[in-house]
Amino acid sequence: MKKRLTLAACLAVVLSAPVAFAQASTGASSSILDALLTPTSIGIVLGAVTGAIGLFAGGTWLTERRKRRIALGAYHAFHVVEDIAAEDPENTALNKAAKGLEVIDTWMKANGWRPLKPGEQALVKLQFSALHGEQKAEEKVQEQALSVALGAVAAKAALESATVPSMPRG
Repeated sequence: MKKRLTLAACLAVVLSAPVAFAQASTGASSSILDALLTPTSIGIVLGAVTGAIGLFAGGTWLTERRKRRIALGAYHAFHVVEDIAAEDPENTALNKAAKGLEVIDTWMKANGWRPLKPGEQALVKLQFSALHGEQKAEEKVQEQALSVALGAVAAKAALESATVPSMPRG
């Protein structure tokens, strides 16, 4: 099993090398260099660099916020594309996913975000598919409810209009 050096370990080696050279030298070094190359100052610099990298490269607050913006944009883009498709039902050449990606990229850029990366585009396509499936399931439930309601109304009307033959009294 190979071990990989982390970025922090690499930075620690690079930043501590001058200290090792300074301690190994027997000659007099300048006082400014001695003051800057103390273990405390190297630790502070290493901590600041690692913190900055962690904050901007791997910070979860940025990715979570971006994920929420992508989800919000995908939801609205789906409905925009559905409205555009409803205007012209004969237009079957409309690629809803491509148009939706275009709409969300435009929206993201207009709101100060970068365009979607390929992985994010795949996520948006998956969300479009989920929204489409949800929409079709809701339509099916509504059709079934309407069918049951119409059946109940028809049955009631049939019962009310049916006359029961009466027996002659005699």
